[in-house]
Order: sequence, then C-alpha cells, then structure tokens
Amino acid sequence: MKPSWLRDVIHGGLVLLAAFLVHAALRWISVPFQIAIDVYAVAVIIFALVKGEIAGAVMGTAAGLVVDSFSLGVFGLAGIAATVTGYLTGYISRKINVVSPGRMFVFSGLMGLLDFALWVLLTSVFFGRGIPWGGGAALARPAATAVAVTLLYAAYRKIKARRHG
Repeated sequence: MKPSWLRDVIHGGLVLLAAFLVHAALRWISVPFQIAIDVYAVAVIIFALVKGEIAGAVMGTAAGLVVDSFSLGVFGLAGIAATVTGYLTGYISRKINVVSPGRMFVFSGLMGLLDFALWVLLTSVFFGRGIPWGGGAALARPAATAVAVTLLYAAYRKIKARRHG
C-alpha cells in the first residue's frame, strides 16, 4: 500500500498531465478559446478542493512552473499566482461550505479571478507593459474557470459516490 503523500503526488502528476493535454488540444481548436479557458487554474482549484490547502499550493507551484516554462516571460510569475490560488482555495473551502453548485460556481469564479488578477498584477509590475488580452478573450477566464470547475467537481463527486456507495 502506497503512503497517502505518494498517492497525492501521483494524482497531482496525472492531473497536471491532463491539464497539459487539454491545453494543447485547445490550441488546435482555437487560440482565443485557449486563452479564455485557463485549464491549469481549473486543475489547481479542483485539486485544492479535493486534497486541501497544502496539496493545492504544491499543485499550484507545479502548474505555474509548467505555464512559465512555455512562456517567454519571467520564470515563476504564474507559479506565484497559482500557488497562492491553490493554497487559498484549499484553506477557504475547508472553512465554508462550497459543495452546492451555486456556491461552487461563485467560489471557483472568485478563485479564478484571484489567479488571473495576481498574474496580471505580477506581469504588469515585472514587465511594465500591456497584458496580452487575446482580443478580450482573457476577460472570460474567471467565468470559464467557474463553469469548468463546477461541472468537473460535480462529476468527481458523482464518480466518488458511485465508487464508495
């Protein structure tokens, strides 16, 4: 039997791989669509909801570094934003009830907005130039994140209920 931390590492790696593959597939569909849906933020938020704040922060760091490795910017900016988002998502979700779909939508939308706002703030401070908005598609990120997290988390809970009950 594997220790629980090793299981979390394996699950985190699989979630990160799935996010990378979805991100690559979205690039083939449409670049504005890829900009509007931040699959890494979705992965970090769901992982933090399921595993907690520490696992969410570690997942945020890993996902942010993957994002930064493919960008031409300062290495670590997306990692900082995603780490903070992962930690706060896990921490706050343990303190308040966010299980109902309406609350999940609002909560994950706020967490997606936090991730996006931190990234915009850090990018503007370090680069001092405009943010690549993708023709306005980036403004849809918090709402797209909220929809994706709400649907995926509901599916996760349904699968978990079938498996254990």
